[in-house]
Amino acid sequence: MSNLTTSDRAALLHKAWELESKLYPADRKQMPEGRAAATLREAYYLTLGEYVDRLPRIVMSVCPHTGQPLKKSFDRWGVDGPWWHKDREVKIEEPKPPATFKVLQGALALHKRVPLEARAPVIPGPEVPFVIPRLLQLPGMVAVVSRLQLETGDIAYPVGYFSTAEIPHPRLHQFWLKDDYWFNLENGKSAWLIANDVWDFDLAPWVRSGKLRWTEGEGEAMRVVDGLKTESCPFLDLPGDRLPQSLGFGKRELLDLPDGTPVNPFE
Repeated sequence: MSNLTTSDRAALLHKAWELESKLYPADRKQMPEGRAAATLREAYYLTLGEYVDRLPRIVMSVCPHTGQPLKKSFDRWGVDGPWWHKDREVKIEEPKPPATFKVLQGALALHKRVPLEARAPVIPGPEVPFVIPRLLQLPGMVAVVSRLQLETGDIAYPVGYFSTAEIPHPRLHQFWLKDDYWFNLENGKSAWLIANDVWDFDLAPWVRSGKLRWTEGEGEAMRVVDGLKTESCPFLDLPGDRLPQSLGFGKRELLDLPDGTPVNPFE
């Protein structure tokens, strides 16, 4: 399938919302049952599937060790798209990442804009890029921050973590936009965690240490800049809230920073 156009995306999301409203009407007495419900549910997930299949796969970051691009799906039109949703209802088939890729984190600058279009919970991080010191202390780990412009005028800052070392999944972190991290164990079973690691917004020392780099250019021309070889990093001291954001139902709230306290998911 071809990539989405603005009008294609709008039509698909409108169709998905209409189907969802029929599946879950305000009057619960009108909820469909049996074959009618199954038909609506199938059409709903097929519509979401077409949306995610047609999202562009872009170069989001570049491995600082190998120079290989990290390509991922991205909805550049805005946070109303299910790509951004915390509880994404459809699996996205992503391009194979570099073997060195470990974690993707990120931020989203709204520049005081209230995202009235947000229909479901979105947790896009703070407004400015940050690093997770615990991850950067893992063997060979280097973070790379990038900049992506959205059609809304918002700015996304993906931060990819890359290492040539083999790092066990339980030592990693949930990805950007998610509040938990699922992974497979050697015995074939699955497990999950919720990391609550401290964030650091003071990026300059990490640039000087070589643990943080950034990208320049776009698409296939994107490349990694080594901060040890230049004096100007464009991602230092950017304006914006340094607290996690929670978006949804036309509102924006600021949450508490993670403090490193272990999270018990069963409490």
